[in-house]
Amino acid sequence: MSVDASWTVLLRSALDGAHADRFGVPPALIERARTSTLGRRMLARRLENESQPLFALASASGCEAALQHPIAFFSGERLRGAAFDLGALAFAPALRARVARDEVLLMRESIGVARLSFVLSADPWPQGVPEAVRHCAMTGLARAMVDAETLADRVRHRGRIELYAYSSNLDPLLGERVKLAFAPLTAGERSDAWLPPAAVARYLDAANDGAPETHS
Repeated sequence: MSVDASWTVLLRSALDGAHADRFGVPPALIERARTSTLGRRMLARRLENESQPLFALASASGCEAALQHPIAFFSGERLRGAAFDLGALAFAPALRARVARDEVLLMRESIGVARLSFVLSADPWPQGVPEAVRHCAMTGLARAMVDAETLADRVRHRGRIELYAYSSNLDPLLGERVKLAFAPLTAGERSDAWLPPAAVARYLDAANDGAPETHS
């Protein structure tokens, strides 16, 4: 694949998978615009403001590495589902510590039974959970155990951080492509990951092969 063709493929994937809030127009208009050449150009111009590094001409000669990773082609919905899974995985040390009936019911409602089961059976830190990670997970979960929506939002946000940090470390342009699948943040993206890169890689390999079946 030529350099220009590689860049075009990456930009097309970013445009197709970008979160609706990135465009600043009604979702129905976005869907219609994606079906025409003129509409896609309009959307691309709006998206350029959200990720100048990805759309810069200089990136045309340096994007082939990003396309070597399957998540470059994940749909926006799939990336957001992966973030939910990874967020739950990152909170695993704290989730395991919650055993009261009402807490378990809240976690099932907010995270989902399949996702919770997946997390509780996984071991992202084979050498033991770092104490700093355990502390952050316990503190973060305690603040989110208010209702199902608050807990789900906290887990999704943590997963977004994990996915962005992992993809950016693989390739900065891949991180930009992944970032666009989520609603914009006023404070910008964070990359203070808790999960080991190997754990994220194992999850994404399994997701690319069709498992785990946890997305919702």
